[in-house]
Amino acid sequence: MQTDSIEYGQAARLTRRQIVRIGGATLVATGVVSVSGCAALSAGPLFPRAEPGPISPQTVAGVPVGTLNGGSKPIYVAPPGNLDPVAHSVADTLFWGDIMMEHVTFFVMMMPGADLAAPRSEAERFQRQFADRLGKLRASRLDRANYAAFNAETLRLVGALTDYKRRMHDAQASGRMHSLAWPSFFDHTAKEAMRFSARLAQLNGGNAHFDRREVIPFWADKMEEHSLFMAHLLDPDEKVLIEASQASAKAFGKLEASPPAAKDPALVAAQTIIDFKTAAGKGILAGQIKSIIHPALADHVRREAVRFKDELTRAV
Repeated sequence: MQTDSIEYGQAARLTRRQIVRIGGATLVATGVVSVSGCAALSAGPLFPRAEPGPISPQTVAGVPVGTLNGGSKPIYVAPPGNLDPVAHSVADTLFWGDIMMEHVTFFVMMMPGADLAAPRSEAERFQRQFADRLGKLRASRLDRANYAAFNAETLRLVGALTDYKRRMHDAQASGRMHSLAWPSFFDHTAKEAMRFSARLAQLNGGNAHFDRREVIPFWADKMEEHSLFMAHLLDPDEKVLIEASQASAKAFGKLEASPPAAKDPALVAAQTIIDFKTAAGKGILAGQIKSIIHPALADHVRREAVRFKDELTRAV
């Protein structure tokens, strides 16, 4: 077994054996759900805690926002305790706008060849449009008088992208298109776009609260699907990690179906999946985990997990 270690922040090093021990993880989702992977590797600490750290303040579009670490890019959030819909609009657009742009980047990667030139060209157009939108946001000064109008323009762009994702889903599912993206991947990304749209509409109404009854089911569903995607993108030889990914999906499926009354069990599950994704991302980047998972995709899903935990801490 390979035992070369890889750097994990400044605090610890992960060996190949430690990465494989993810397969023995106990994933707590509802407070009563636990699933075991490889019994021989299940004892002891599995991997270092991936802590995104305190929120770093900055100003964008004339309003205060914050960033968390946890990936190759900053994860934008509103300042702690801030319920200003303008600040949340800026933070959410910076975060979700970049996520939308990455979705179409993945589509471009998954649509090779001349036969897919037309849908690939559409994806590339959305790449440019979202890059322009984020650039316009950074060059703007938003306040209570104009933020809703800015959000309305963003909503139109997100709506067009959602329609595109639905069309791609239908084309792939019907056999009219043969890309490297599953129909479920198009559906997954469309649901994230719809959630972004719903959030901007909520903010335009002046409400910046996160509702635990929405946050937990939405993100549990996304974490479940991330785990299933990972299971199907790992090399077939990575049997223990495939089992771990499938176990993670089952745990988050139960969390989605039966959201806990308190948010503490969900916070534990969120931290567990952050640790899982961070360790896996490091292993993929270092070539210690065999897969066809692009490091950018591993980083993408890790940042979403960090955002999940942040929303949970704010949810009421």
